[in-house]
Amino acid sequence: MGTRLLTAGIGIAVALIVLLLHNTFVLPLAAGIIAVCMLLELLHVNNLLRYHLSAVCALGYALILPMLQTGIEARYRLMLTVIAVTGVMYDYVRHKKRMEAKSFFIYIGGMLLIPPAMALTVTLNNTHEQHGLAYLVLALCGAWIADSGAYFIGTLFGRAKLCPEISPKKTVAGFIGALIANVLFYVIFCGIYLSVMTKKGVAMHVNWFAAILIAMVCAVLGTLGDLTASTLKRQLGIKDYGKIMPGHGGILDRFDSVLIVLPFFTAFVQATSFFEL
Repeated sequence: MGTRLLTAGIGIAVALIVLLLHNTFVLPLAAGIIAVCMLLELLHVNNLLRYHLSAVCALGYALILPMLQTGIEARYRLMLTVIAVTGVMYDYVRHKKRMEAKSFFIYIGGMLLIPPAMALTVTLNNTHEQHGLAYLVLALCGAWIADSGAYFIGTLFGRAKLCPEISPKKTVAGFIGALIANVLFYVIFCGIYLSVMTKKGVAMHVNWFAAILIAMVCAVLGTLGDLTASTLKRQLGIKDYGKIMPGHGGILDRFDSVLIVLPFFTAFVQATSFFEL
């Protein structure tokens, strides 16, 4: 527990620095580095880094994509995707006798899931001139607060297992704790944010129904993302994707739930009025 909390504390400190510098190059750079680390872990556990051209294309794509989310640079996103995918396709044909179809689709699936999801941190930050940072914080916390709530409530009160064959430590009580933790956090955060913005003279109000709904859906999707990553680990016969975060495993172990929560939150914000003016 001590190691886990220390690692979490360091991670929170780094996250705060990145968020404070959210309108600089630091945010897309951080998103790119995290995407590279996650993709690197996925390829490593599947023994796919031996395909050097594919690895360069995939990791280069992960690093660069978050930097092409705004301004004139955004016009190059599709071209970058085409180049990266083409490189992997060429490598697959070149290694047709060694590279299995499963390996090819792990490359393609990993590229089209991880980098675009992390790039949405930049998209969210630029969704609204005033509320972008708040959206980003809510999206990330929609995954992490639920995970923390599930861990602590499950540890204290968990009896009935949620999916014992996939994740023995996940419990029904933990899942309920994730829902409650997310709702409480969203209500408290939105209340404080509304008060601060009102004092600054910004005319707005919170769509409380949307806030509670999105909090609960983020908890559900975060749990699903975590279970999906756990299923893959079970099939690969590994405990963690990496060891870079003591007590937590790898970067992918920490961000697995974020990969589906971020796209959902972004889609939700773009389709509805979350902070209504």
